[in-house]
Amino acid sequence: MSYHGLTRRGFIQLAGAGAALAGLGVAHADPQSADAIWIGNHLETRLLGPDGQAIVGLPRWTRMRVLGGLPNGQIRVWVPRFNLTGLVAANAIGPIPAPSPDDLEAEKLDGPPLLGGVGMPGRIVGGGNLRTWPVVGSNLLRTLGHNAPVRVLDSVEGDDGDEWYRVNGLDSKTFEAVTLGYLHHSVVRLPRLPFVAVSPDRGDTPGRHFEADLREPALITAFEDGAPVWSTLTLKGTVSHRTPSGVHRVLWRVPNETMTSERVYPPIPRNAPGGYYLTGVLWTQYFTSDGASIHYNYWSGNWGYAGSHGCLGIGYYEARFAWEWADVGTPVYVFT
Repeated sequence: MSYHGLTRRGFIQLAGAGAALAGLGVAHADPQSADAIWIGNHLETRLLGPDGQAIVGLPRWTRMRVLGGLPNGQIRVWVPRFNLTGLVAANAIGPIPAPSPDDLEAEKLDGPPLLGGVGMPGRIVGGGNLRTWPVVGSNLLRTLGHNAPVRVLDSVEGDDGDEWYRVNGLDSKTFEAVTLGYLHHSVVRLPRLPFVAVSPDRGDTPGRHFEADLREPALITAFEDGAPVWSTLTLKGTVSHRTPSGVHRVLWRVPNETMTSERVYPPIPRNAPGGYYLTGVLWTQYFTSDGASIHYNYWSGNWGYAGSHGCLGIGYYEARFAWEWADVGTPVYVFT
């Protein structure tokens, strides 16, 4: 691609003149409008978010429409290839001719070989490197920690012949998409489909329900009208205090409570072996009459493994989501 006859100084002046467009949503106006300024990156680079963190890798000559210039040497752009907006460094780009609709559509199809669609929420197991392309190399986008939320879009064949996932990395508080890249399939825990119980009863699957898969790393998934919409790794019961398998429902809910072993049957003194006394346990949703529940767990971070007295303990923002999403009567299917 050429620079369309413009000097870099002239381009930066044009970008600065476009600053008034920033924030007005013009990125999704007609891409072929006469006043659109288009650029391409002559170096592999990253699209950055407002926090300076990388959102997605940009292969060379990715087309971008200018939204505005910033005084720190960055340009605010819309990237049709990924339908994302963000910031790029001015020293990595230059002007290009306005692309045709066919050019933009072809660019969206430019990627690794597709193995199949996935479209499911997942979690990172142990830790994972989100990369700009499905191969190990100098292409690191972000490092994601254990239990980081992702949404797997599809399965692709990497340059190494392995299966990789194209994923959206999600914000850990809001679960909104913040990045786009590739993860090796081995570091992602996905819901197992279809769920099969010892005594299956799926007549009430329309609507909302939870499925707790106790196979390690244990995962609890929220389903809406049969489709998985959210998931998280969860603590589960130990060998001596197993999480009860089967078909359950949320029986009652407590927004903030004190949990003590002195109220279980048979009661255990709080200071005795196996005893406990925990204050400020948020968003507890009981699904058995003897106390098994989904709740916020602040005293352990061993997500995905045994460590409870039978409850499904999850993180703060995860427990808040589950509380706001479910209600009394929501089915809870637990299986191994």
